[in-house]
Amino acid sequence: MTMQLEMWLKRATRHLSWDAAAQVRSEIGEHYDAALESAMAGGAGLDEADRVAIAALGDAQTANRQYRKVLLTSREARLLREGNWEARAVCSRRWLLPVSAWLAAIAFYLAGSIVMARVLVVGGTAIGVIFFATFLPVYTPARGRVFRGVKRVMLAVILLLAFSPLTLRWSGLLFSCVWPVAWIEWTRASIRRKLPVEKWPKQLYL
Repeated sequence: MTMQLEMWLKRATRHLSWDAAAQVRSEIGEHYDAALESAMAGGAGLDEADRVAIAALGDAQTANRQYRKVLLTSREARLLREGNWEARAVCSRRWLLPVSAWLAAIAFYLAGSIVMARVLVVGGTAIGVIFFATFLPVYTPARGRVFRGVKRVMLAVILLLAFSPLTLRWSGLLFSCVWPVAWIEWTRASIRRKLPVEKWPKQLYL
């Protein structure tokens, strides 16, 4: 492998997962060898043939952008390795936040603040469903679509609660619960477009 080809591959595989980068290197290596042989068969010297073969590969940065649309990035691969990270987004005691919200709802209800109690019940339930999703029987594409629709509605509800005058002092906590889950949902949507359904782990159905 020539230095020019190695530099091209480094730019083209930037931010790709290890497996995706290995796939690109293998495929590009074949294209490069074919172009190199063709150029040398046409009478070009080795250095000239190398330049022609590299040029035939196109722009490395443009190729990288195209690869990241269809192949897993290193960030996406890391999310798959970590499993259901959203369940650990706040702390290792993932039950603490929804349970605290329900207990606070009871306290507000007993104190006569019915509206605040309802807000906390809704918010605590939504967060609980999201965090404990791995225990739900969601393992088919159809069930996954239904669950993701429900989850997005719940995320919207939590966002509305976060900026409600009734929960303004809790807004930072509620928002900190939502943004990691929203980021993961965005990343999982990208992974679903790249992987065939038969290769989906449980987390991609959620």
